Amino acid sequence: MSMNETYKYFAFISFQSKDAKEALWVQKAIENYRLPTAISRTRSLPKRMRPCFCYLNDINLSEELMQELKQRMEQSEYLIVLCSPRSAKSTFVNGGIDYFISLGRRDRIIPLIVDGIPYSGDPDTECYPEALRRNFPKNADPMLDHQILGVNINEEGAGSKRWKRQRAVLMVIARMLGLEFENLWNREVKRRRRRRIAITLIALAVATALALTWYFARSIDIRLQAVETTEQNPHLPLCQDARLIVSLDNEQKTADSIDLHAPVVFSNIPRRFVGRKVRICFTGTGYLPIDTMLPLRQQMQIPIERDADLYGHVKVRLRGDKPNPEKLNVSIAGYNVKPTADGLIELDIPLAEQHTAYTVSVDTHLLPDSIYMPCGDNDIILY
Repeated sequence: MSMNETYKYFAFISFQSKDAKEALWVQKAIENYRLPTAISRTRSLPKRMRPCFCYLNDINLSEELMQELKQRMEQSEYLIVLCSPRSAKSTFVNGGIDYFISLGRRDRIIPLIVDGIPYSGDPDTECYPEALRRNFPKNADPMLDHQILGVNINEEGAGSKRWKRQRAVLMVIARMLGLEFENLWNREVKRRRRRRIAITLIALAVATALALTWYFARSIDIRLQAVETTEQNPHLPLCQDARLIVSLDNEQKTADSIDLHAPVVFSNIPRRFVGRKVRICFTGTGYLPIDTMLPLRQQMQIPIERDADLYGHVKVRLRGDKPNPEKLNVSIAGYNVKPTADGLIELDIPLAEQHTAYTVSVDTHLLPDSIYMPCGDNDIILY
């Protein structure tokens, strides 16, 4: 079944003004329903049942009201009557039913019960308009019974009120399209289940992404300690002017005058940097500088080494009255060395034996002064 091209509307929704809220909901529910692709293709049916006419939404109030409504009813393939004790007494609703039947569309009227009881005989509960009861009379004799079956928006199926209302609207759509309701409903249930699963998965993904964003953006403290790996010498001074620098993208975290016996705490480090390689630099008097890339962790140690040349490389000159300084016997820190012809002395003392000053003797005579480290070839020893 396909919508005849002569019809502008799938359905005309007739109701009493006090049921306007329900009418607008029904219009929206029908127009927003999307027919499963498999059914629309095999039956050559439209995927959407739109538009439906609901006069509170669609009528141009500047036109003659009744003439306008008749014209819209003529352009509608189906008449959906919202049945309630209020609409049962409505002259407009009754007149609309009679006019639609006069158009030869008696079999295309669908009562949608929003309140009351059909064929109750009680004016307080009767929901079918008199025009419906007159044209579709109920009789105890089955041969004379021509009652019309309505769809109750609040009582179709089991479950919540919302679930019943959705079933009711789908029953109306099934009637309009000439489809089997159970087949249509089962497909709708599966589609809604898939949609709920998809929404749940999306919600979980969003929640996970937000949680990860919060987790990795949260600030933490990093404890970084410079640890001396060479043999410690108690005769040498402790590290002076030591500095640690951690570079995080375009930001630097700096710690000055650090203590090698305790870790340095760098605060407010975004957690997202944990595990990533960052640049770490160390400088300190008497130690070899470090400039390296290391994976960032909350507890870290960086190995540092003494600069063996700073206090261990002796380079001085002899200056005195005696000629030929290369013939002199010179002892520095217990090591015998020979000066060059111009009096230059060079000596490397192992790290474990280094001091900040060394006594010097020349030919068994102890000089009055010592060499104070670090020293260079411009340092002079007078003899």
